[in-house]
Amino acid sequence: MKKTLCILGFFVSCHLFFAQKDHLAFYGGLELQPALRGYAPAFHMNARGYINDRVSLGGVLTYTQQNHSDNFGYLTDRTRSFHTTFNALGQNDLIQKEKFSFSAYISTGVYLFSLVNPDETYTQSSYNQIDGIWFVTQQEAPRRLSRDLFFNIQPGLDASYKLGTITKENVGIYLTSRVGYQFVFGNGRNINGSQLTKPVISLGITLNGPK
Repeated sequence: MKKTLCILGFFVSCHLFFAQKDHLAFYGGLELQPALRGYAPAFHMNARGYINDRVSLGGVLTYTQQNHSDNFGYLTDRTRSFHTTFNALGQNDLIQKEKFSFSAYISTGVYLFSLVNPDETYTQSSYNQIDGIWFVTQQEAPRRLSRDLFFNIQPGLDASYKLGTITKENVGIYLTSRVGYQFVFGNGRNINGSQLTKPVISLGITLNGPK
């Protein structure tokens, strides 16, 4: 799994490296993400660098979690699932107007599904070095029961309406809606990809302008 994430990260970094350094776009919003029981509200963000006036490349991250009364065969009264996607993204602005833009996109990458027991925890330690001094931070994390990695691909459409401009930086602020269809491939210990293959929709804010 780590190797797959590193490869995806390398490709996203290459895309951003070869993109125009003075024209970037960042989107952050709320997405209805397919989960085990219907949909769950997810955090969605993507960052893109333009390689010409219309085409941009970048990466996508979405994250959500869902509580379950089902124990999935494990010795626990309840479980919690974490859903994370990390995709490379390509987007083409088909229509560009002063107040409105309409784009088509496609993203592909990995869908990570983790199942945990929220009633059993362990101490997780992290180490940070500040001014040559090492600091240890400890926190309680739920015990992981299983982890599955799937391949996913999502084509979709992006519609943005301009709300205003940050004058000093000349950055446009847009209300953006994204509608796509998520295809998830593979079989896991507790679920299969077809359970997560559904339409997705998100709403948020896009910042688009010079770096």
